[in-house]
Amino acid sequence: MPRSPEIGSEQQVESYSFSKDKLPKSLSYPLKRSLLDAALQSSSVYETIWYVHYSGRQYRNTVLRAHFHPEQGGDYAAGKIMLTVWAVPRNERKTTEDLLVRDGLPLLCQWLAKTKLEGSSWRGFVHIIDFERTGRTLRVVDPRELAGYSHLLDLPPTSGRT
Repeated sequence: MPRSPEIGSEQQVESYSFSKDKLPKSLSYPLKRSLLDAALQSSSVYETIWYVHYSGRQYRNTVLRAHFHPEQGGDYAAGKIMLTVWAVPRNERKTTEDLLVRDGLPLLCQWLAKTKLEGSSWRGFVHIIDFERTGRTLRVVDPRELAGYSHLLDLPPTSGRT
């Protein structure tokens, strides 16, 4: 049964769909769902998410991806975002979580807030933003438009944060 988290004292927002793969013992998820939910709720962007998937495999250095689905598609995800959290080696979990909480989630929430304000020409296309970990650095990358989100994030997409 879907839960509806309480936002403020009166407003209720429908919960997003969620799935989580089983992990091999060598991997761990770098972000607790409760930390993700808290960031989304405190930034008032919880309602922009339609689906969150915790993938039980690694994907290059990418640890988090936000995928905006265009509105013109008319499907169930139109105008909403799918988040994917990829597994990391177990010994890198805490450092990766710290980077995501400190740097990644604030930037993600800022990007999600901006998606609500974009016009129909922007909202008519797929947009993707990745968060990659390299050592002790989290890097924001748009794999489809490497220079496309610097105005949204106030951060060049290929520069790292330490």
